Amino acid sequence: MLVYFGIRSHLIIKFPGAYSTISEALAYYDIRLGKKKARKKRPAHEGSFFKPSLAAMAFLAPEDRLSKEQKAIRSKLCRSSEELKKTMGLVKEFRNMMKNKAGNELIGWIEEVKNSVITELRTFAKGLLTDLKAVENAISLPWSNGPVEGNVNKLKTIKRQMYGRASFELLRKRLILTPN
Repeated sequence: MLVYFGIRSHLIIKFPGAYSTISEALAYYDIRLGKKKARKKRPAHEGSFFKPSLAAMAFLAPEDRLSKEQKAIRSKLCRSSEELKKTMGLVKEFRNMMKNKAGNELIGWIEEVKNSVITELRTFAKGLLTDLKAVENAISLPWSNGPVEGNVNKLKTIKRQMYGRASFELLRKRLILTPN
């Protein structure tokens, strides 16, 4: 079922879910539709004093780049759950490993994660084990395949733009004659 509704007279949004779902979500941000227009109070979200995306950034970002609000969210989360506190410690260890190019510590970190109760990190560690040598090299070595990926991305973008309209010869000229 597609729900069409206008937030403002000039904006129409197409949403593939239920009307009540989008109406409740928008009410949280003080946008009311249909039956919710009469309600003036924001819906209460018991137990959630943060957005998950803000919490993730608070865990992943370096300490010096966090705002006071993010630091407060992080400390409140760590006080509320021992599991989250442990998760933050493991995430910091992994971040430091990457920052310090310490790929030799990866095996120890994976073993520590395998013994933890955090399912998401255990799954991540299991994925790292599937290609351990490549991950160790990616962490340890100073080289990156970023420039190659950038050129591949550029080629694919130009190919999509030219699809069905031009010859290979024109594609070649666009790539060779175009400055980076």
